[in-house]
Parts: sequence; C-alpha cells; structure tokens
Amino acid sequence: MTVEERIRIDGRPISPEAFDRLLGSVMQAARTEPECTPTYFETTFLVAMLAFSEAGVERGIIETGMGGRLDATRLVGADLCILTTVSKEHSEYLGETLVEIAAEKAAIHRPEVPLIALQHDDFHVRELIERKVGRDLFWLPWPATGSTWSGYSAVVAAAGSHLGWQASAVDCVWPGRSPGYGENWVDGVTTRLSVAHNAESLANDLAEVTSPSVVLLGMSRKADLKATLEPVVSAFSEEGMFPRVVLTEPKSGRNPAVSVNELSEMMRSMGVSQSTTIERAPERAFEMAGGEAREIDAELLVIGSVYLVGDLLEYVAERNGLELWDELMAH
Repeated sequence: MTVEERIRIDGRPISPEAFDRLLGSVMQAARTEPECTPTYFETTFLVAMLAFSEAGVERGIIETGMGGRLDATRLVGADLCILTTVSKEHSEYLGETLVEIAAEKAAIHRPEVPLIALQHDDFHVRELIERKVGRDLFWLPWPATGSTWSGYSAVVAAAGSHLGWQASAVDCVWPGRSPGYGENWVDGVTTRLSVAHNAESLANDLAEVTSPSVVLLGMSRKADLKATLEPVVSAFSEEGMFPRVVLTEPKSGRNPAVSVNELSEMMRSMGVSQSTTIERAPERAFEMAGGEAREIDAELLVIGSVYLVGDLLEYVAERNGLELWDELMAH
C-alpha cells in the first residue's frame, strides 16, 4: 500500500520522513562516480539497510526480492536461510521450469549456513535443492493439515528452534495476511483476505474455503495469465461453493492490473459460468461483493493480489476512521 511498509522496525513501518531522508542518501551515492542506476527493489533494499543500521536493529528478517542468485539481498550476511515454496512465479525472469526456478531460489544459501526448506513434492526440485545446499539443508515436511498457514507456522517454529528462541503463545497479527484479519470488514458477512496471486497459492487458498463464498477477484498482469487462472477456474466449477464473482482492478503494483473486461472474457472462455459482476474501482467492487454475500447469506473471499488487499485496507481504514499507520503495524 505504501512504500514505507516494506521496511518495518519492531513491526512498525518507518515514517515517510525517515524514508525520504534515507532515500536521499541512496540517490546521492548512486550519483557518485562511478554512477549507477539501482532498480526499485535495490533502492528500497538499500534504504532498509540504512534504516536498520540507524536503529541498531539486532535481528533482521530480510525477504528476497525475486529468486535469490542475483538478488540484492545476497549482499547481506545471514545466519539462517529459509525457502518456503517453489512455484511458477516470475517465470519470465527465473526460468520456465520448477527446477530452473528452484536453482535461482536455492542460491540464497550461504556456505555453512543452515537452510530450512518446506519439502517439495517434485523429486527433481528436491534433488536440485539437495545438490545446491548439501549438508546445510534441513527439510521440513508439510504438517498433516496441509494448510498454507500451518506450513508457514512450522517454518517459523523451526527457525526459532535453530536460533535458540522460545516459541510464543501469542499469535502474530500481520495486516492483510494473518488468518482472521479483516473478517469483520463487512457488516453481517465473514470476510477472508488472501494475497494469493500465483497458480499454486491460488489453488491452496481456494481449496481451504469451506463455506459458500462470493469471490472478489483482481489481478496484476502475469507472464501466463491463463495458466495462473486454471486453479481458479477449476475451483469455480463448484458453483455451490462459489456462487458469484465480482471482478475488479488493483490500483497499483509492480505490473499493471488485468482489466476487468479481459479477465471476464478469459474466464468465460475457460468455462466459468458463475454470475459475474465487473467494477474497476476496488472500493466500489468491495461494497458490491459484500452486499451480494449478505444477500445470499454467504461469506466473502477477496483474492488475487496483495495490492488489491492493500487498496481495500486503505479504504476500510478511511471508512472506519482508523489511523492507517497503526493499522499497518505487525504485532
């Protein structure tokens, strides 16, 4: 939603003033001979490193931007690396096959540094990671429930164990992502937010829906939109579970939004027969979808883009008179 939320210290995004000041330092360095032109992610990464240094951060959690082998975050030393999932995402940059993508992602490994990885069901992916990481690899089987969040929780527990930390009994609240966050955004309608935006995560999150739900779907442009939509179309074949769909367009993102008309036409060509409403503005689409869910006594599922969830979080904060910076705090 805001560039500042990419950099959090003790769960709170740094202030716009601090971001601008540190950005100035990065720009000044980039203009010093020999000049360079860092990418957007490289720039925000450098701002984050300056912010962490100023604040005296004792422990940093740094997420790779894309892949791992050539990512700016490789400049940082690490005492633990984590690889969650390997799926077909950013294939235009990382490779067309899961093995190629796994090779890029496994490159976050540093020699003699443990790497925890959720066990992949593809033998060739596992073989590649084992060959790249060697004895530093710790496979973590998916929990019996198989849910996305149970897998991530297992990763967190394993990471804490490696670092000698005691597990906390308090649940972490991550705005827009934690289970249950935003469930009361629509009066009388249970609302679920999902930032799933690639084929694997869409399939996982749609499979976890257990109650009839109106779906609010908005997506950013993909290298292969049809392939990304396949699990959506497959899930929508159960019309009793997903009786209605509202399509919208995220307002921002790394890539432009897929237009509601293109999304509607592609889904129809792939066999989606649900009652479908289109509304470009996410705020209006959200209210429409909530109204439809209330009308048929269903739940509401928002899915397809982290930027869509961000648009709605900003809208709800303004609608409900909430302080946005407080709402963005992970705690």
